[in-house]
Amino acid sequence: MTIGQKLSKSEKIGFSLGDMAGNFVYQSVVLLLAFYYTDIYGLDAITVTSIFLFVRILDAVTDPLMGIVADRTQTRWGKYRPYLLILCIPYALVSILVFTVPDLDQDGKILYAYITYSLLMVFFTATNIPYTALGNVMTSDPSERTSLYSYRFAAATFGGLIVTVLLVPLADYLGGEDKAKGYQLAMAVLAFVSVILFFITVATTKERIVPVNNGKIGYWSDFLQVLKNDQWRIFALALFVMVASQTIKATVAIYYLTYYVEDAATMVSLFLGIWMVGGILGSALASRVVAMFGGKVAWVWLAIISGVLSAVTYFIAADYVIAIIAMQFFVGFFNQMMAPILASKAVEVIDYGELVNHRRLDALTGGLNLSALKIGLAIGGAMATAMLGWYGYVSGGVEQSSETTSGILIIFTLVPAVGFFLTAAILSRFSLTPEVIENNAEQLVQIRKQSNAAG
Repeated sequence: MTIGQKLSKSEKIGFSLGDMAGNFVYQSVVLLLAFYYTDIYGLDAITVTSIFLFVRILDAVTDPLMGIVADRTQTRWGKYRPYLLILCIPYALVSILVFTVPDLDQDGKILYAYITYSLLMVFFTATNIPYTALGNVMTSDPSERTSLYSYRFAAATFGGLIVTVLLVPLADYLGGEDKAKGYQLAMAVLAFVSVILFFITVATTKERIVPVNNGKIGYWSDFLQVLKNDQWRIFALALFVMVASQTIKATVAIYYLTYYVEDAATMVSLFLGIWMVGGILGSALASRVVAMFGGKVAWVWLAIISGVLSAVTYFIAADYVIAIIAMQFFVGFFNQMMAPILASKAVEVIDYGELVNHRRLDALTGGLNLSALKIGLAIGGAMATAMLGWYGYVSGGVEQSSETTSGILIIFTLVPAVGFFLTAAILSRFSLTPEVIENNAEQLVQIRKQSNAAG
């Protein structure tokens, strides 16, 4: 039985470029913003912690609201693509403002950081939720979706690779001795490219699935429908824990390389680049792994492997640079392989909700997923900077104490490992097996045909 539309490589590539564009900013925030705020912008670690908590949790509240709006949008160009077209330029402009140091006193700079970072996350929400929902409605074929998300996250990770390899050297080249100006100009270059990539995504993709929706239902009813979905609750909790763990590791990576690994301070881009190269290959192979083992089994074991690798890194001495580089490759490989799998599982959760309730809520569910992700991002980032402060980290690029460097090692290795093991434990309760997923997809094809014929 034909379940859904087969997608061409050109459409998969075009769709994936949208996440590459988004990751120019997202990876800059995850990998570099804490370091930028403490060592270039001039904020202490506690202030950065408060900014991360306030902005990210506040922004997480807007995600479901954006999902509700997007699900109810009807235009001749579709539900979701118009948001990418209209909002990509404001998103790019605000990303430049975040990496701009204003000529203000310390209180003014703190307020500026709160405002600009808040705006950036609002525009991230307003583009990322429609983008994610767009991928959900391009095809109803489960295997095609996994393939589509393999393209997506390979491109997203490549966008992160560009950030890690080029942003710091580009900032040094454009700004010279003025680090602040360099970061501003480097982000301006990435922002310009991101706008072009968003335009390509809009031009090359098509929304195909016409969902089953039983008339007009109130916002609160839709919200409760998602919350009552038991498979969504498991998914959201696993997503939160996994992202928090990844964020702790990613946030502290630059500190680990700068202050723990011997003679690695000048090779930060290389270390992070190796991590991203592993991630690209992992994303590209995700669909094959899912085909062999199924999404649930693959995700559980990848989380366990990621935890083991992170814990093993703790025992690698600071002067074993080659071993550390190799470990970063494998951490990136197995960790990022989870991204396409979780994206395809997210759609399967939406399919399950549509089958049970005869109402499809791609954007709202995606918004709540993004809320879980952002809360994980907020808690993970805040935990990372708070633990840095606990271990006595001193901002400003000065030499750190032995207690601080030991703390950085623990935060980078053992703390995320615990989170990955917990993720695997949560995922073991997931009940959407490959057989159930296939059966759900076939039933939905028939239900949609009947609904469209009746309409």
